[in-house]
Amino acid sequence: MLPLFPHEDTDRAHEIFERLKPLADAFWAEHDPIEFKSNPFSVMLVAMLSPRTKTQESRAAMRAIFDIADTPERVATLTYEQIQAILTKHNIQFPDAKARHILQASALLVRNGNIVPRTLGALMQYPGMGWKTSLLTLHLAYDLAPEICVDVHVARISKRMGLVNRQTEKPQAVSRELMDIVPHDLWRWVNACLVFFGKTRCYPSQPNCKGCPVYDLCDRVGVKQ
Repeated sequence: MLPLFPHEDTDRAHEIFERLKPLADAFWAEHDPIEFKSNPFSVMLVAMLSPRTKTQESRAAMRAIFDIADTPERVATLTYEQIQAILTKHNIQFPDAKARHILQASALLVRNGNIVPRTLGALMQYPGMGWKTSLLTLHLAYDLAPEICVDVHVARISKRMGLVNRQTEKPQAVSRELMDIVPHDLWRWVNACLVFFGKTRCYPSQPNCKGCPVYDLCDRVGVKQ
């Protein structure tokens, strides 16, 4: 497949993420506790709980589940009511569906040897594991990035920078456009860099462009001058 953008945009994308990566690393080291990332099953649970839910609440709910059952076998023996109550207590959105997914996914993990899959296709076969949640699990648990994970920050900022067509809507389409120009060795950093950037500077309606570390590399598409 031919790149959607000329070679100079590959160079520009490379420089953008080379500049943002050390800043993002420092931010996440301070704000993102990593203790749960050593356990792929806990990463998978947090990913399943994360849609429409704050990060701290997803992790709090995961820890509450692990307080009573910390392996797929043990979680699979819990009742739906036990898990649903924990999710509700910790403000997890869609607690009914997510409780069912946790039980079903845990039982399937037990049948598959208690090993969280290391491929995107295999992970997406589990209940509650969509494209984005599976990519997040692979990155956080195994440091793998078979594709670029796209959320609202990644989609918005990549379009603003002019790396992705402004009319592209679906996350997987945004991912494909980014993968055409971002060097493969940087794919696993794109989400972390742009989520950090969106939380701290490149806000949705009023980005803080003054002093921006990538100001000279950004097209500022849609930004009022």
